[in-house]
Amino acid sequence: MRRIAAMGAAWGLLLVLAACSSTSTHSAHRSTSTTLPAVTTTSTTTTTLPSAVPTTVPTPVVPTVGWSSPATTLPPAGGYTSLSCISEVFCLTTGGGSNQADATGSLGPGGTASWTGAVWSAPATYFAAAPGPDSPPWLPAISCTDGPLCAVVDGSAHTTLGDGTTWSPPDPLHGGPAPPANPADPGPGHAGSRTAAVSCAGPHFCAYVDNTGHVATMHGTTWSGLRAIATPSGSSSVALFQRGRVGLGCASPSACTAMVANTVLDWDGTGWSTSSGPWGGDGYGGDTAVSCPGARTCVAVHGSSVSIRLGGTAWSAPRSVDANGRLDAISCPTAFTCVAADAYGAVVRQYAGGWTSPQKVVPTPVDYTGDGTSLSCPSPQFCMILTGDGDYATYTGTPLTPTPVPTVPATLAPYRSEPPASQAGS
Repeated sequence: MRRIAAMGAAWGLLLVLAACSSTSTHSAHRSTSTTLPAVTTTSTTTTTLPSAVPTTVPTPVVPTVGWSSPATTLPPAGGYTSLSCISEVFCLTTGGGSNQADATGSLGPGGTASWTGAVWSAPATYFAAAPGPDSPPWLPAISCTDGPLCAVVDGSAHTTLGDGTTWSPPDPLHGGPAPPANPADPGPGHAGSRTAAVSCAGPHFCAYVDNTGHVATMHGTTWSGLRAIATPSGSSSVALFQRGRVGLGCASPSACTAMVANTVLDWDGTGWSTSSGPWGGDGYGGDTAVSCPGARTCVAVHGSSVSIRLGGTAWSAPRSVDANGRLDAISCPTAFTCVAADAYGAVVRQYAGGWTSPQKVVPTPVDYTGDGTSLSCPSPQFCMILTGDGDYATYTGTPLTPTPVPTVPATLAPYRSEPPASQAGS
């Protein structure tokens, strides 16, 4: 456990630094100063990040062409669980809490950290920890847009808004009666049993979905109530359920697509509709990720496969692109310029009408093995990958090669490899 022993001392040091510097202003972690619009439902609390000091150390992975050598930043207790970049000099990550999914059983406060283009800030608390092994947040997720405005959600349906330094107090979403629980749902307190996703399309709209089929939207700075979406089960219906992270992508305030198990949820600006997804009976276990560069034009990954939907047409048949399996992140900065990542620290990308073979760019997690991999590509010239353990790497320079847009999913070129490729071993 290469980070756990140091973590308690690090958080203790942060508390001492905060107490000693509560009247100081630190701006090294941000490129601009932006005031967040007032949150309508709660007062706002401010967390001042410590100065952005280098906390990175080398990690033993051979660099891949186009990607930086991997480095490590100390994660909060619970590990990092989500990442969102709006440029190559502004990324935010979140994590912490109790996720029931790591090798150490650790728990702690919900935390965030910011990237300046050179270093990560030390983690700062946005959600104070409560006593108990199942206390929220559960696997928090983050989405940021220009402004900046960032929304953080988690599997306990708490939400918070901020700009990287100022965060509203976590506020739970509420809803009406829910359908009966899905028989596959073990309930809270089990690995992967409570997860959520968030996607923001501009500073005044975000969408929320969780792995039990609850959805909500934010307009301005106010969230709607939760709506529970059910799935048929015999002569009745039960709640949706997927064990693991769910996918959600919003191309605009009137176009969002989510996947929970094999159910696709589409938002059209006024309501949600459902349809069948591409995974069949294989979609109920394991993580899913979705990225939507255009309205109802999305790319989704699950297991070892990718599926594409163009402008609302049917999803393409799943195509195996990663023999390692456990694809759990995807980011498409433009239409069909996509990068996907698996839980072992390898990436695949669209290339000349197909997909590259897996290329390992960060180490396989050993401490926070259940947090998954986070990936964010705000442009074809920049991507960042981050694991729960805090290992990260960046892609910079030559734009990612765009894939020609096919006319219908059936015309997608077959899988092809781009040598050289490394394996996903530890």
